[in-house]
Amino acid sequence: MLSGYYARDPNINVALKYLHNSQDSVDFLINEAKKYSRKIFDRAICDIYGISQNPKTNNYILVLAWASGSEKIDNFIQEKQLNINNENDVVFEWIPYKQFNKIKEIGKNDSITVYSSIWKDGPLCKMNMLSGYYARDPNINVALKYLHNSQDSVDFLINEAKKYSTKIFDRVICDIYGISQNPKTNNYILVLAWASGSEKIDKFIQEMRLKIKWIPYNQLHYIKEADKNDLITLYSAIWKAGPLYKRYGLSNYTRNPCKEVALKCLHNSQESIDSLINKAKKYLTIHNAFQVLYGISQNPDTGDYILILNQTSGNVKIDDFIQEKQLEINDYDDIVFEWVPYNQFNKIEKTGKNGPVTAYSAIWKDDLLHYQYYGYTRHSNNKIALKCFHNSQKSIDSLINEANKYQTKHKAFQVLYGISQNPFTGDYILILNLMSGNEKIDDFILERQLKISNYDDIVLEWIPYNQFNEIKETGKNNLIKVYSATWKDGPLYKKNRQSNYTRNSNKEVALKCLHNSQVFIDSLINKAKKYPTKYKAFQVLYGISQNPDTGNYIFVINWTSGNEKIDDFIQERQLEVNDYYDIVLEWIPYNQFNEIKKTGKNDLITVYSAIWNNGPIYKLFDNDNYKRDSNIKVVLKCSHNLQVSIDSLIYEAKKYSIKHEAFQVLYGITQDPYTRNYIFVQNNSINLTNWISGNEKIDDFIQEMQLKISNYDDIVLEWIPYNQFNEIKETNKNNLITVYLAIWKDGPLYKKNRQSNYTRNSNKEVALKYLHNSQIFIDSLINKAKKYPIKHKAFQVLYGISQNPDTGDYIFVLNWTSGNEKIDDFIQERQLEVNDYNDIVLEWIPYNQFNEIKKTGKNNQITVYSAIWTNGPLYKLLDDYDYKRNLNIEVVLKCLHNSQESIDSLINEAKKYPTKHKAFQAFQFNNIKEIGKGGFSTVYSAEWKNGPLEYNVDKEIYKRNSNKVIALKCLHNSQIITDKFLNEVKEYSISKSSNILNIYGISQNPDTKEYIMVLQYAKEGNFNHWINMGLCGEVDETKIYGVMPYMAPEVLRGKLYTQAADIYSFDKNNRPDIFEINKLITSFYELYVENFVTVENEEIVIQFKEAEEYRKANLTSIENYQTATHSQAIYTSRLLNPITKDLPKNDDDYNSQCLDQVI
Repeated sequence: MLSGYYARDPNINVALKYLHNSQDSVDFLINEAKKYSRKIFDRAICDIYGISQNPKTNNYILVLAWASGSEKIDNFIQEKQLNINNENDVVFEWIPYKQFNKIKEIGKNDSITVYSSIWKDGPLCKMNMLSGYYARDPNINVALKYLHNSQDSVDFLINEAKKYSTKIFDRVICDIYGISQNPKTNNYILVLAWASGSEKIDKFIQEMRLKIKWIPYNQLHYIKEADKNDLITLYSAIWKAGPLYKRYGLSNYTRNPCKEVALKCLHNSQESIDSLINKAKKYLTIHNAFQVLYGISQNPDTGDYILILNQTSGNVKIDDFIQEKQLEINDYDDIVFEWVPYNQFNKIEKTGKNGPVTAYSAIWKDDLLHYQYYGYTRHSNNKIALKCFHNSQKSIDSLINEANKYQTKHKAFQVLYGISQNPFTGDYILILNLMSGNEKIDDFILERQLKISNYDDIVLEWIPYNQFNEIKETGKNNLIKVYSATWKDGPLYKKNRQSNYTRNSNKEVALKCLHNSQVFIDSLINKAKKYPTKYKAFQVLYGISQNPDTGNYIFVINWTSGNEKIDDFIQERQLEVNDYYDIVLEWIPYNQFNEIKKTGKNDLITVYSAIWNNGPIYKLFDNDNYKRDSNIKVVLKCSHNLQVSIDSLIYEAKKYSIKHEAFQVLYGITQDPYTRNYIFVQNNSINLTNWISGNEKIDDFIQEMQLKISNYDDIVLEWIPYNQFNEIKETNKNNLITVYLAIWKDGPLYKKNRQSNYTRNSNKEVALKYLHNSQIFIDSLINKAKKYPIKHKAFQVLYGISQNPDTGDYIFVLNWTSGNEKIDDFIQERQLEVNDYNDIVLEWIPYNQFNEIKKTGKNNQITVYSAIWTNGPLYKLLDDYDYKRNLNIEVVLKCLHNSQESIDSLINEAKKYPTKHKAFQAFQFNNIKEIGKGGFSTVYSAEWKNGPLEYNVDKEIYKRNSNKVIALKCLHNSQIITDKFLNEVKEYSISKSSNILNIYGISQNPDTKEYIMVLQYAKEGNFNHWINMGLCGEVDETKIYGVMPYMAPEVLRGKLYTQAADIYSFDKNNRPDIFEINKLITSFYELYVENFVTVENEEIVIQFKEAEEYRKANLTSIENYQTATHSQAIYTSRLLNPITKDLPKNDDDYNSQCLDQVI
């Protein structure tokens, strides 16, 4: 090929293809010639050399390298050759029959006969990937597959040939080399690389391609029996040629000669080829697997087929079990369960023993198979665990049952990789990922792992101690030592249900070393069982380890305090977390804090500010993931000597709320590694120095109040340094207290809403209530403070406690105070009764709030003033509205003389006032005209400017009926109101539907100080109607006052006035008849009583009808009698005792109506 000139190859055999009558169609000739290739594969073979012509017939001739004599076959071979496109393709040929020597029959059926033979020239192929030319591999063994009568069906022949591959994988192996023909029988022959003699087996091997092969029995030497049962005999042997393999991905296949293999001879398998094939299908064909099916052979003496494997366990049951496990592989994540030769293990070290089991760690040289990048590969020299079962060779079933407990999935966490056998003891060995060496612990870990059902389940593991770096002691007691460490590989986790497990490498963990735990394995396991199994838990047990020097077992967890009680408390709190607003209480390593600065101290605690590196855990909403608010400023509250009393520490911690909206939030607990003092890690809402009063009881009380804060509108009670107050002015004083007004510079803390942060209402005007000598009576001080409400919506608020540094007196810092405890209590009580927008907010009002003060009236007990109230009263338009003030409103100041000497009287007087805005004291009347006068009262008509409040049903609000005409009943000499007077006022109606006059209220004449009843104006009524209603007279109940015609007989005889007697106060024309009364009563019941039924009484009905008929018949005489009046009759109220003194008063006739008496 390197010469620069052409030369001829003489005396070469060629084929001449005569094209009859082709001289008549040269175009046809040329088209035929074009079908052939001129590509030369060696000096002897190409498709076409040229064209010639028979001089006698003139037929043109194609001069070819070969020809089968069948155009279809020639076309098929040509097509195969034209498809050659790389060095792995064999040159498919027509092979003359005379090329074959040593032809021997090896199999036969009705359709085919198979022979072995030597092909003298051998197939054409490239010697290697880099060679530029094809060469022949002479004297190669081939199989000749005679197709009986195939000359009659060339199509059948071609279809059979198409089933075979023409790819060559080394110089001696491919599926088919070409086609030949027996010149005697004319049967076509497929020239194959191999043939078993069984068409089914050949077809199976063909389907498997190069994964398995037919291996001639004469290739097997040094055959030795290893095990046997009724169905199978196992042998070891040497395979001369050895299996084909590639050293690396792009290399050519080569053979591993003289390979030791295992022969699995299947008795009488020639009788059931299907069974043989099914058994073969069960084996792996992965070349680097430990048990591989290389191919199939046949014992020429017995006819039994043989499966040729790389190795076996030597035990039929174990082999079948391994096969069964391998057949379960259906995913790349499945483990390739294997028989592993014992010589694969190095550095075998005993790690533990328990009865019949000894555990070892070892290095597995080749290691298990992993699927990676579309193929299996091995990761060598991994550390594994060997679980050796003593005398297990005597009970193979027990061994297999033990192996069945384990999973063979890579995603499982205790994995069985395979089985081996100690060649010296004969003990079988289970090969596992690393284990503890203690069967109880291993079983517990396995049990936990088998329960994993969700992606967020914790993967409990046995963790080798050498996985931990940077081990540092952080705590210690008699039972445990705690260390921080970095776990190199880190815990297994899944991001979601669909993802694979991965490791969180270089994870910082806590190692809880349990002293002498190797002695009490059951106790160790019980402790481990207490830990949750979900990652959503906040304390997680990742696994168990063991210190190789001390033998102590170790819990590998995300955190621990080193104290079981504290751990239990924190765990308990964490388990209570059920929504995003709940605080996740944590144990926080002290090294998480930077920039630690002391901010305050007393006998029990020291307070520091600090920056917490990681920061607290939080969620924005329930479905969100937890995050950390890193580098947050926190307060460290260091409790002195609390390491001595863990119960006290936990008791204190329990006082804190579990909600983020709380004012004082406990994020976690830590411990100073030098002093061993425990520390509360709190939020930085306020500088906690502010509540260090120096008095333990007061500090505890303030903290207790702050810990109760659970809502944004709760008051933040504080210790307030005295230097916070400016413009201090005394406003009141008595023996017990002094009251000052002051400006609080920072002002109280408050939140606008649930989501906002705390802020201060700076330069707030407050009242300072100095409690004299209160430093002596701290309990009393605290009890007083407890009386104040804890909500901002309250109207008297205790913002905090302070102390005068000069006198030592403690100070209540309030929004207001009267300076008198009884008055404060009364005002507070009234304020607490406020429950809707219509309620009056009673207040203590500083006197400097009043301007334009003018005297309007006075008597011995009071002086009355009008004034302008600057801020004005609090009011709401509706319940959901905020309170506002009605600024610069005109008010009346009623000054009670010497009231400071009788606070109870003052409060009783105040209690008489209504608590609703709809009750107003009105005294603005216009167009006052006298319309009548009696002995004890004068009646006026007038216009009331504001008018009474009337309820609008449609709008559901009260509204004033302004400029309404009303009646004013002025009571002579009534400057002093008595209970008798008020009771009589009650006799008037406030019902608009009543037949009795409505009363709107009470007023007072500012000049005479006489009290006035404000009544409904009866336009068609008369003076007597107003005069007599109520019968207001002197206080002496023995005296009888009134107008004779309108007095009840029993009252005239000295009985007390009653409501029943009030019927006589109606003048006769206005009294309803019995039918009107009956109608009114019936309509009332029908309106207010469901299913009202009138029960008729026949006798009563008859009497009523007779009475009504009599009334109608005598109507004229009755009317004349009613309207007749005597000239000397008196219709004004007067003293009647002189007239009624002779009326009988004895018991017998005391109840008589005296109808026979004349006065």
